[in-house]
Amino acid sequence: MTAKRRAGNGFPYPMTQVELVLGWVYVFVHMFAMTYILSALNAYVFPLMGFQLSSVWLNLIYYAVGFFYLLGFLFHYLRESFADMCGNFLNTVIAVLVGFIAYVLLFNLVSFGLDFFLDDLTNPNSAAVNATAKLNPNTMLVIGVLLAPVVEETLFRGVVFGSLRRKNAILAYAVSTLLFAVYHLWSYLVYDFHPSLFLYLLQYLPAGLALGWAYDYSKTLYAPIFLHMVINYVVISVQIG
Repeated sequence: MTAKRRAGNGFPYPMTQVELVLGWVYVFVHMFAMTYILSALNAYVFPLMGFQLSSVWLNLIYYAVGFFYLLGFLFHYLRESFADMCGNFLNTVIAVLVGFIAYVLLFNLVSFGLDFFLDDLTNPNSAAVNATAKLNPNTMLVIGVLLAPVVEETLFRGVVFGSLRRKNAILAYAVSTLLFAVYHLWSYLVYDFHPSLFLYLLQYLPAGLALGWAYDYSKTLYAPIFLHMVINYVVISVQIG
């Protein structure tokens, strides 16, 4: 009997127990350890070999490692979720369209609210992505539109949201959305702390909620993957100008 048949609450979850363990392990590796590993390599190992990598190439490696890890160890889940999408493609399309509209409305509502508390609404993570996108637009499109959505959605929606959704929907939305927000700003919270960073976390809640809903509604991981691709494409295109 597969994990998909064991799933409760009417939510299909075709992830085996082995995939679930490997997925949760990589959630924390991807969020925290990989940053330290790549930074250490770039600071101490690569110079011994006669080179150092720019931030954009480090990001490319960061997401490429995650992509191939998930493709290798969670392939069964990705394949089964693809079958779920093919079985009801219309729901996937609806989830992407409605999810994008909801994201835009919620994001603008949050930004409007933050204007009352922040004199300069410049998210440090967004500013870094913006600068990199202008210098390396093609590479950033590969990272932001292809690699990042697959990796982040498999981890935050597939592993975190999916495994918790079988037990409690509210918990699934809360934990996956909060982790997704912290993931984007934790390094700034640790190395360049300022109280305003907690407010910037709110900017990631609309995306986390919309992406979680897209998965919940469509019952396939590919709906939030496609939605994430659309969001990132629009954001990067605006940044590139």
